[in-house]
Amino acid sequence: MKFSLEEAVQWSRFLEMVARRYPQVLEQASWQDKLADGDLYQRVYERVIDSHDEIELKRHLRQQRNQVMARIAIRDLTGLADLEESMRDISDLADALVSSALDWHYGRFCERYGTPIGSESGLPQKLIVLGMGKLGGQELNFSSDIDLIFVYPESGETQGAVRSISNEQFFVRLGQALNKSLVEVTEDGFVYRVDMRLRPFGDAGPLAVNFAAIEHYYEIHGRAWERYALVKARAMAGDKQEAQYLFNILRPFVYRRYIDFSAMESLRELKQMITAEVKKKGMQANIKLGPGGIREIEFIVQAFQLVHGGRDRTLQGRALMPMLQTLFSLGFIDKESFDGLMQAYVFLRRAENRLQEWADQQTHDLPKETSQQEVLANAMGFESYDAFLLELNRHRDYVQEQFSAVFAEEEVSEEANELSAFWLGSLDSVEDLDGFEVEDPDSFLRHLQNFKQSRAVGHLSREGVERLNALMPLLLEELLKQGYVEQTFVRVLKVIESVVQRSVYLVLLKENPVALKHLVLLCEVSPWLADMLFKYPALMDQLIDERNLYAPLEPAGLNREIQHLLLEVGEDEERFMEQIRQWRHAQVFKVAAADITGHLPIMKVSDYLTWIAEAVLGGVVEFAWQFMQRRNGLPGGMTKDNLRNPFLVLGYGKVGGIELGYGSDLDIVMLYQGLNPGDLAINERGRSLENSLYFVRMGQKVISLMTTLMPAGVLYEIDTRLRPNGASGLMVTDLEGYKTYILNKAWNWEHQAFVRVRAVAGDDQSRQAFDAFRHEFLQASREREKVKSDVLEMRQKMRESLDKSNAEVFDLKHGRGGIVDIEFMVQYLVLAFSSQYPALSEFTDNIRILETVESVGLMSSEEVGQLIDSYKVYRSKYHRVALQNQKPLVESGCYLAEREAVERVWNRVMG
Repeated sequence: MKFSLEEAVQWSRFLEMVARRYPQVLEQASWQDKLADGDLYQRVYERVIDSHDEIELKRHLRQQRNQVMARIAIRDLTGLADLEESMRDISDLADALVSSALDWHYGRFCERYGTPIGSESGLPQKLIVLGMGKLGGQELNFSSDIDLIFVYPESGETQGAVRSISNEQFFVRLGQALNKSLVEVTEDGFVYRVDMRLRPFGDAGPLAVNFAAIEHYYEIHGRAWERYALVKARAMAGDKQEAQYLFNILRPFVYRRYIDFSAMESLRELKQMITAEVKKKGMQANIKLGPGGIREIEFIVQAFQLVHGGRDRTLQGRALMPMLQTLFSLGFIDKESFDGLMQAYVFLRRAENRLQEWADQQTHDLPKETSQQEVLANAMGFESYDAFLLELNRHRDYVQEQFSAVFAEEEVSEEANELSAFWLGSLDSVEDLDGFEVEDPDSFLRHLQNFKQSRAVGHLSREGVERLNALMPLLLEELLKQGYVEQTFVRVLKVIESVVQRSVYLVLLKENPVALKHLVLLCEVSPWLADMLFKYPALMDQLIDERNLYAPLEPAGLNREIQHLLLEVGEDEERFMEQIRQWRHAQVFKVAAADITGHLPIMKVSDYLTWIAEAVLGGVVEFAWQFMQRRNGLPGGMTKDNLRNPFLVLGYGKVGGIELGYGSDLDIVMLYQGLNPGDLAINERGRSLENSLYFVRMGQKVISLMTTLMPAGVLYEIDTRLRPNGASGLMVTDLEGYKTYILNKAWNWEHQAFVRVRAVAGDDQSRQAFDAFRHEFLQASREREKVKSDVLEMRQKMRESLDKSNAEVFDLKHGRGGIVDIEFMVQYLVLAFSSQYPALSEFTDNIRILETVESVGLMSSEEVGQLIDSYKVYRSKYHRVALQNQKPLVESGCYLAEREAVERVWNRVMG
């Protein structure tokens, strides 16, 4: 909706006043067109920085402020500018005014006191001005004060003047001079009201602090509301490159590495304080702090940021509107909530600006005078104030509803209240359990007493005790819903004991009943899952969202997340190793949760576990490749024009056969393709390295990244003994050398292993080159009886050394008629008959090879069906025993039909 200039002037006394003093602001040329990015900043900065003395500096600051704000008001009130343009221009103006005043004073302070020099770096130091709140988010309202914090990198002294002063003295005086230039009222007015109370220790603290001091403050004294404030902190003036280093230091304080629901508690308490103040001062008509106001929308968005931002950096933005869009894109809010909150925010912020454009006053209260009410309504596009109020209240009611939904605490049931009294009691009498359905009260009390008296619980802080006491009644209620099961109770208490010192996880469970439900369920059905939660508490995050918990990612999603992880960690090797381990655990955990609860078909479990391993290998190889380029340059024979990653990882065994289990290690061979081993890589320092050694070192880096023990464990155990010449061979060889070995030196058991080999990491060129060789080798003509004899001999050796079957148990893998018998038959058929039936060399997994065996007529459909069915049964049981922390041994009477069927086919094919 567009309005005339005359109407805009009627709706703004400020505009009328400025126009009397500077008539040119009403000229159409000064406000008609939108400015290009950076133009406003540049014009204002250049005008102010050219001031000859302090009197002229103050005059230019105020004149620029008033004239540019008049332009912004005209474009806003006439409808030429949308909300985003207005907020950005107001913020750019603040940046320009503060930056130019700071730089003007800094030059003169250096002439007077000398240049401040860092005691550690020996480099000149500059003040950094952090803009907080809406200024930090570049969403400043029309007549806002500005919240600032002054910081500088290092302590030290000034150099170049007659008498040195400390850097602290220099920057405190500089800050005082800057503030005076902004806040002092002259005949031209003032620039900004400046609030410095957000700095460390508030008004009691020094005006400017160095990086070490501010880091120490937040580490020791930082409070929850300061985390909230720092979400929007931005370097608006000064050395912005150094400021990025500061933000990297402060990020762990603001954004926890885990999902942090303690932020919900803090924000809830902060909002309660604000609500009490609003009620006390009768501020219900305040569109910022009142019910359904701007602050509630900010709290909703920042709650999600603080809770989830440590895990997802896309949530670490400063501006509210883009963050609201991100919350919708990531699925944290639905389309209705996004649209409703965005529309409410735009309406409220436009109303806020129009309230303040009337007299350039920082007010958020709706007007009481009829004439001003009419002005506000008309400026917002309404014919009457009542119509405006109707729309305003619609938005405020919606915001309040959404705020309550996000911050609402679950109602505590009567049973939970009774369990709270029980938990807080002495726990020494089974009579205390009267009224609760506990079949074995003695064991229940014993386990609960042991937990409550454990060292971990005994050393809790007061806050930790409060959080545990809030959780335990809810946990006990969930545990007793299906009746008392001792082993489930013990597993759950073990998990809680492992995280009790990191009480943020207690808050996570308290705030999320669905997470509590899944914790109990998964501990009930699988000790393996319980152990995962015990070892890696960060997996608690996975319990929150049922949609994701039971919906593991497929290859495209896995690879997309790995690429995102690589971009996020950059060159930080330790961070990469820790994050990719946490990521891998989370993906495997989701597969296991979906598997054990029936959300995932059993034959898909190995597919998902294999896809995860491939994604991990791809990410690790890429990280190692970038590492090698930085350290040793490009490999010999490669230039930026033909740049590619020639590293190739072959998967053997279960990873090659797409049959990984939960505890499987990875059998791999590492190669490189398309380069001469003798060519030299030369780095920037002129040091050379033969390709053969270059890729051996890259392979060692891959192994190190995979197997180094970190707080989150290892990625996978790696076995590289299937490489050419085994443990005595090079860790990495070129593809041509590998081919020569396989063709001329490999034993028959290595040929058997080759049947299941597959490229699991590498570019298209490397994969195609290997695939061509694989088909060529497998399709070579062989003496069938010799192949059969060698396979039988190897099978007998394995049975003698590995089969754990006896009168009581059957070994699923190595027992007669078990998994290995099926695998060995398949390997024999591929090696012996691929020359006659090339299709046999296409696949590496047993199921599809068996289907091909049937299609070419080497087995009847009945025989193939029996083998596939038996194999599926065995693999299913294999996964199940893994999730129960059991060995793959079953009672000797199990699976007799399957075993007999496999033996019959074995005797016909291999006899």
